[in-house]
Amino acid sequence: MLDALVPSPLLTRRPPESAPSTSAVNPGGRVLLERHYDLICRKLDRLGRQSGLPEHDAEELRSWALFRLVEDDYRILASWTGRSSFATYLTVVLVNLARDYRTHLWGKWRPSAEARRGGPAAVLLERLWGRDGLSLDEACERIRTELPDPPSQERLEEIAARLPRRVGRRRVGEEELCRVAVDGQAEARLEAQELAGPAARVREVLCDLLRELAAEDRLLLRLHFRDGLSLAAVAPLFGAPQRLLYRRRDRCLRQLRRGLEQAGIRSFLKVEIDDPAVWP
Repeated sequence: MLDALVPSPLLTRRPPESAPSTSAVNPGGRVLLERHYDLICRKLDRLGRQSGLPEHDAEELRSWALFRLVEDDYRILASWTGRSSFATYLTVVLVNLARDYRTHLWGKWRPSAEARRGGPAAVLLERLWGRDGLSLDEACERIRTELPDPPSQERLEEIAARLPRRVGRRRVGEEELCRVAVDGQAEARLEAQELAGPAARVREVLCDLLRELAAEDRLLLRLHFRDGLSLAAVAPLFGAPQRLLYRRRDRCLRQLRRGLEQAGIRSFLKVEIDDPAVWP
């Protein structure tokens, strides 16, 4: 009877506590950004200094990284699950974003064969000096602080002398671009480039069509259009009145235009029949 009053261990065992849900740990990407905005900016500024970025590029890094944190409904920050502290998670995220920004800015960088042959110090020197834009002295100073057993200054200078110098892109502000000399013909050059291909096609077809004309018709058009003679001036050469030459000229032009349209060309574009290049 007393045994019946003793609760069974199976009945008194507590169910295992479930792990807190992600929603309980992560209040949301937007809330995290607003709550830790100052911390994010400080970490980005530190990354910019550690990467040796100029002030302008460091500001660009901060703006670019903040945009990445905001896009897709704060997806990156919302992915934090609480398995590590938010500060640790944030550091990893921002380091990866800084790396992506360098790739976005300079493209994928790989050490040269000469740097790989020279070992870790040569690879680091090429990255700091060639890619990140540090002076040689600044790069050597960084190497002495980052490597456990760095080469001497003289050795680093010898390595630098053997490294191939790459021509990189240089970012400038709008004020420097305003000082670039221009001749005001940019639009004309663009238009000429756009028309160059079609114009060459017109010349090719027109030259073939001119070969199909009768010899006297071709001579009439040559004297009138290419050489610039009036029909009154060429009339004595053909022994015909001007009105007949006008009709003859117009008939030839209609024939040429039909031939161009059959070839898929609807207009002469910038190519005129008086262009010497079209005459066979």
